[in-house]
Amino acid sequence: MVEPKAAIEPLSLREVAFEHFEEFFESIVEQAQFTPEQQLALGEQLKASVEKRDKLGNCLAWLDGQADLLRSKEKQLAERRHRFEKFSWALRSALHQQMLDWGVKKVEGQEFTFAVRKNPPRVEITDEAAIPTEFVSYTPVINKAAIKDALEEEKQIPGAQLVASTRLDVR
Repeated sequence: MVEPKAAIEPLSLREVAFEHFEEFFESIVEQAQFTPEQQLALGEQLKASVEKRDKLGNCLAWLDGQADLLRSKEKQLAERRHRFEKFSWALRSALHQQMLDWGVKKVEGQEFTFAVRKNPPRVEITDEAAIPTEFVSYTPVINKAAIKDALEEEKQIPGAQLVASTRLDVR
């Protein structure tokens, strides 16, 4: 007769990792034939190394969190700055138009002077297609995606090469 098995509780990732760590440590001890003192010292050193790695991982996670917080705050501040700039432009525009409507060229206060001045002439393009080519400048743009595709097909592109790199992935 087979006895019913007790419900198996799932192991946490930390418990599984610790199990693997212990197995790894035991395999090292078996191969090296360390004295009990050496085994103890090696075990403590490996445990301390794992703790140091976890501290470094926590530090990186904290730094990433701070960067995310600042990125969010920068966006919030940029939106607020934009609202102030928009309100300032609307107020200046209304004041400018009112002075034009009333025919007032200059108004002086104790600290500020408001004056309507002529701008230097500027060019306004009404039809780009009608502009002669001698007045059009072209800036070349390198299409890196097309170059990558060609290089992956093993075509030779002078001045370009595929470069393999690595990154650190912290989870």
